[in-house]
Amino acid sequence: MNTVDLRPDHIGIVVSDLERSKSFYRTLGFIDGNERVMADKTLSFMRLGALEIELFAYAEPVPAPDLPERVLGFKHLALETQNIDAAFSELREAGIIAEDIAIREMPGGWRLLFFPDPDGMEIEIKQA
Repeated sequence: MNTVDLRPDHIGIVVSDLERSKSFYRTLGFIDGNERVMADKTLSFMRLGALEIELFAYAEPVPAPDLPERVLGFKHLALETQNIDAAFSELREAGIIAEDIAIREMPGGWRLLFFPDPDGMEIEIKQA
């Protein structure tokens, strides 16, 4: 029996340019939510269905790690679609996906798409 009543709430992401990141996530289908301005940062919430993200934009620039794919902690944000080909075409047309990025055909029939957000964080789209 689980006595701790936990459920997903949101994922926090540090960004370097809040408006650029909000525009990026809007293109993926996220909608704007609450925003809070604090002394040293702005917190902006966005939602895609049941998934909520919290974008952290600090007043002082946050240095990027030398190897972002090897930093401990958050690795990527994964989204799911029924039609990865249509999603790929739409995101390429919107300028979100660069020319050198392709859908990956994986063992077991998995079809995955990986691309960076404006700060280099990996976004994964998988076909359901």
